[in-house]
Amino acid sequence: MDISNGAAAELWQAAVAGKFRLEAGAARECAAHFDWFAGMMGERRREVRDLERLEGFGGFDSAQQLQAGFARKATQGAEVLAATQEAALRIKASILRAGGLLEDADAANAEAVRAAGQEIAS
Repeated sequence: MDISNGAAAELWQAAVAGKFRLEAGAARECAAHFDWFAGMMGERRREVRDLERLEGFGGFDSAQQLQAGFARKATQGAEVLAATQEAALRIKASILRAGGLLEDADAANAEAVRAAGQEIAS
């Protein structure tokens, strides 16, 4: 699955170029939905991260392999959720920019950078 920020970057460029415009109120309302979605992705990411440390599989080699497999899948899932969260925040920034809400757009971009940094720190 390819989750990239490509679509968010294109939307940002369209907002900067004036090809994508919204009224400020509509931009705030739309951005709030992406903010909610990004928050949900952050919560799911924390939940999935907890699954990387499952215990109780026993000492057999096959049990250890199974445990390692679940840990890898949890890591992969957390990475997808992190990329989705970052993309949602970048789309939020683009929407705010389209509404002429430059300070809010800058804050949303900063939030996206922090969300991306959380993955690196994890």
